[in-house]
Amino acid sequence: MKTILKLIGGLIAGACIGLIIIIPVMAIIDGESVTTVARTVFEKFTLQKVLGIVWILVAVLLAAVLSIIIHEGGHLVAGLLTGYKFVSFRFFNWTLIRKDGRLQWRNFELEGTGGQCLMAPPDKPLEEIDTRWYNAGGVLANVITTLLAIVLIWACDLPDWLNILLGLMALFGVWGALTNGIPMKLGGVANDGYNLLQLEKDQAAKRTFCNVLELNARNQDGETYGQMPERLFNIPDPIDWKNPMHAAAVLASATRKQAQHQWEESYQQLSEACRHKSEILALYQLELENMMTLACIATGRDDEARQHYTDEVAKYVTRHAPTMSDKQMTTMAVALALEGDRPKAENILGKLEAERHKYIHQGDVAMSLDLMHWFLNHRFHE
Repeated sequence: MKTILKLIGGLIAGACIGLIIIIPVMAIIDGESVTTVARTVFEKFTLQKVLGIVWILVAVLLAAVLSIIIHEGGHLVAGLLTGYKFVSFRFFNWTLIRKDGRLQWRNFELEGTGGQCLMAPPDKPLEEIDTRWYNAGGVLANVITTLLAIVLIWACDLPDWLNILLGLMALFGVWGALTNGIPMKLGGVANDGYNLLQLEKDQAAKRTFCNVLELNARNQDGETYGQMPERLFNIPDPIDWKNPMHAAAVLASATRKQAQHQWEESYQQLSEACRHKSEILALYQLELENMMTLACIATGRDDEARQHYTDEVAKYVTRHAPTMSDKQMTTMAVALALEGDRPKAENILGKLEAERHKYIHQGDVAMSLDLMHWFLNHRFHE
């Protein structure tokens, strides 16, 4: 949403700057006053033209939102058709989840993504679970939307305002199909095409992909990482650090150790990951540094924690703290250990306890509250 709003804002700002530059230049060329030229220019902007410009800006925003919904809807339909179960559906920060048997809206943000459809994998042996259609569903939805928009524009006598919207839908559809279908990493996140290829040729990565989906579903239902079955935390051997699924398995295992108060074990595991940091996906690098900050503080390595909690990591934590309770835990631990501000830390804990039900991942909330009390009563007991 921020990207689209910046685009529209840029177009408006560019138009204004253009007028500011062009009007004096025209005045000099024509030998007229700036006021006279300006009046002539603005007289040409009829109400119909102004409304047309406004509609184009609105249509850009509307087409972008609809394209994201259609893309994630493609994942949803493909997943349901291949045995997956609905968990959450997000476009921008608005997230629809199923809780207590009914659908509810929540707020959630994940850096590098405009939307996300998360589902629980089928209860089948790994070799019987199909990940191809689930990953390809969004791209197929973009392609179908583009073709349908082109056919409607070409075959039907539609009003101009609708043709503009359909044309933009086709453009966004092409963009979505290319950026999600061509295997690559965008904004620190592996796209659908990348995941599709990796999961097809790497069974360990496919296992982690299914494990992560199940971890997310259980987490949303209130189960902490420490309570979940150990089978969900298998780490590929050997580890290919360049493979996002392999790195995700390591981070999930380290999170489980922290949830179980096995701080030294988590520290050792994360330290090994840090030695391969340059090979890891950008988003996972930030999460790795966040987790290392916690592990260092918990084990009394405060100086090392300062090395990991860089300005970039602090910005990442601050940005996601409103929707991720474990980032609230990081800000509290930093306040205690690195800032020496216990009242601030206690205030962060109290706020999370008061607002715990607004978060999507209730398992993370339970884990975060448990560990925050641990920090106060053990690592920083007065």
